[in-house]
Amino acid sequence: MKKAAFIVNPISGTRGKVRPENYLERFFTHYTDWYIDIYYTKGAEDAYEAALRYKESKVDLVVAVGGDGTVNQVARALVFSTIPLGIIPTGSGNGLARHLRIPRSLPKAADVLLQQHIAVIDSGAINGRPFFCTAGVGFEASLANRFDAAPVRGFSSYIALSAMEYTHYHPEKYKIYVGDSMMEREAFLITFANCAQWGNNVYIAPGACATDGQLDMVIWNSTSVARIPFTAMRLLAKNIDHSKFIETFRGPLFKIQRMCDGYVQFDGEHVWMGRDLNVEVFPASLKVVAPCAFE
Repeated sequence: MKKAAFIVNPISGTRGKVRPENYLERFFTHYTDWYIDIYYTKGAEDAYEAALRYKESKVDLVVAVGGDGTVNQVARALVFSTIPLGIIPTGSGNGLARHLRIPRSLPKAADVLLQQHIAVIDSGAINGRPFFCTAGVGFEASLANRFDAAPVRGFSSYIALSAMEYTHYHPEKYKIYVGDSMMEREAFLITFANCAQWGNNVYIAPGACATDGQLDMVIWNSTSVARIPFTAMRLLAKNIDHSKFIETFRGPLFKIQRMCDGYVQFDGEHVWMGRDLNVEVFPASLKVVAPCAFE
């Protein structure tokens, strides 16, 4: 009998009256030969610590039931291991789940787990801290800090906070190293993308691929307030890379020097870091359960 551990963030997203863990327990207990254990997170980094314990106990599968932050924590514990990550997306953005084509429908996402199709994807890291969808500095990191403290989550709340935060945000100056070249930019944001989108089908790096052994670095240069709505529409249309305000570079290593310490966004969560940021990719470093359609 195989054993799966489900790490559930009980405050992730909004799914009405249906608790995903109730469905999962009923489904896997009555209709499969899997033994499952369900763990409810209780605070910051708890999902990461729980996933480490499950990895040490050599379960066959660890499933993150939550949003991008929960997925990041569980994936961080499993990266470079033989145990695959499963995802039941219940968050507001679900960037990695969307990129992997994992359905948001609870029954369909559970069915993906039963298919047991394993894909192997890359991971990225900034100063040694892993990310699996996107990470970045500038406006997106500032917004992640604001969104984490917001009383109401969801896409509409994110859009409202974005508009509010923009009026107070000042672009920063960066030294950016790509291979042997150095360039200076005053940027609105800089995103490092292992996957194509931030979440909610907002595509910051339409050409990014999680299995090519490289990261896409997207530099959003300063623009006028009047141009922001037009540039933002490109994010939904999957053609942000056609904007004259956007520069995209692809490679395995980058280095960023900024003027002062500040937040860095990792899969939607904010982390305080220093001025020097070393960015790298680790090819084929995470096993994930994904639909066959992903590959």
